[in-house]
Amino acid sequence: MVLLFLIPQYTVHAGNTATIEVSNRFMDSLVWIICTSMAILSWSAACLLYKSGVNKKNEKYISLKYGVSVGIVFFVIALVYLLIRDEPFTIWESAVRYWPMTVYGIIYAIVNTISFNGYVYNEVSVESPIEGIGSGTSTVLLILAYLILGRVDDVSKLLTPLKTSGILLILISVILLSIIRNQAVRNDEEEKEKKPFWKIHGLGTLIFPVMFAFIDGLETIVTGICLDTTYGYSMPEGDSIIIVGMEYAIFALGCWCYIYRKERKIYNPFKRECAPRLLGAVTDNIGIVFYSYAMAINSVSTDPLLAVYPVFVMIGGRVIMKEKISTAQYICLLSIIAGSIMVIAGTIG
Repeated sequence: MVLLFLIPQYTVHAGNTATIEVSNRFMDSLVWIICTSMAILSWSAACLLYKSGVNKKNEKYISLKYGVSVGIVFFVIALVYLLIRDEPFTIWESAVRYWPMTVYGIIYAIVNTISFNGYVYNEVSVESPIEGIGSGTSTVLLILAYLILGRVDDVSKLLTPLKTSGILLILISVILLSIIRNQAVRNDEEEKEKKPFWKIHGLGTLIFPVMFAFIDGLETIVTGICLDTTYGYSMPEGDSIIIVGMEYAIFALGCWCYIYRKERKIYNPFKRECAPRLLGAVTDNIGIVFYSYAMAINSVSTDPLLAVYPVFVMIGGRVIMKEKISTAQYICLLSIIAGSIMVIAGTIG
């Protein structure tokens, strides 16, 4: 709130077009920082809640049960957006006109649900950083998509030297963090006795978070192209939330019916032991809302900065869940923070 008092010094001369433009850029940067920060905090909390929702490792259809919880929250948020929007929502104007978002919603529901298995096989301090690999790589893919579609003809308009260095530092640090932790698991004699061959040699650690990283990278491309007001097609943020939310809700209903068919009993996602899954879905979707608005303002800088959320997740995993973090991992975490600061400085500057 203190920053708001800085605004008048930029707007004293209302007739000065350049001054007004500086003020608008300042406000856009401020809103972007707030939305991105809230997305980071929300997704950090979601990871910790999702992990705490794994009550027993041998629970059947656990990923589908997570999908039901996420679908319920998606449906509520989509319904709220549908009711409060000023203009009527039409299939043609949103679901058909912005078909990449519609196709993505279906893929996202399927892949995201399967990737919840990662919270069963991995500690949260392993799952979250590997998922973060998608943040840096997806930004590069987004820029390539803009070039292919002819939305921008010069990469330098999107990437400053400082911002580029920050993105590369984040990407390298997240990859190193993943390698270090996976190597530690493979060298643990106790883990070797517990886990079958395919899990020891990396697949158990990588397969599910990498699936999530893939869908996260795809999300960056689709949301960037559809939502970005500068280089994209200016799709209303609420429309994307409604489309993806309704699709995930339909998919979740299918998961719920399948669970009932297999277990011959009704799965109740509102039971006390299932509360972390539902709460995780709430914080996850809150993060998506803030992410959508941040992407609409600056799609290139948002995703790399979000790579910082594994820092908070790993700290939470160490403090709350008593998971261990090595010195090498701390070094990687500091590198991620440094890279994020560089991205922020390159964005505001």
